[in-house]
Amino acid sequence: MTKRHDSVHDRYTGKDIGVIAVHRLGGALRFVHSEDVAMKAAELSPRRFCWKKYPEQIHLDLVRLVLKNELAQGAPRIAGGVRDGWMLTPIGFAWCISNDRGQGNAALLNRVHGELERVKNTAAFGKALAGRLGDVSTVEIEALLHIDHYTTSRGRKEKALALANTAVLDKELRSVLTMLTDKGFRQLEVQE
Repeated sequence: MTKRHDSVHDRYTGKDIGVIAVHRLGGALRFVHSEDVAMKAAELSPRRFCWKKYPEQIHLDLVRLVLKNELAQGAPRIAGGVRDGWMLTPIGFAWCISNDRGQGNAALLNRVHGELERVKNTAAFGKALAGRLGDVSTVEIEALLHIDHYTTSRGRKEKALALANTAVLDKELRSVLTMLTDKGFRQLEVQE
């Protein structure tokens, strides 16, 4: 009996499929739960992420291991963990845009473009672009990140990562974020 392989299984590594699963679940803008990633990974490559004895069962521990191994790389394409969930890094988002063509998440890209439009209308963005970095306040940085003093540390990390991912699509935003980070606004830094 010949084994049938699906095309996603043959074309990508397990870590690649994990990253693509996070992407397709909207992981450029928010953390995604491990179980959701497991379901999507199993949908993308069913035989790779199933139990040997019970092939109809998704092997959640195998998916977690794949994600943790990706996280342990020198330049990981994802950030997060089992407790907080998983999210793409800018490296991962750029990789997904290049490698998940045709199957990419059009709705996600529309949301990222919407976020880009929102960010470009903030006072912090306008002042930084005009070279008035000294006039940018912490409150304006919080508006840029779309956070307030009630936002949890996980929420702050998620917003900073989402902003960095949004910058993948816009050179001007990348420049503004670099200028603001260099000016000392550390809440914009992405901690992976």
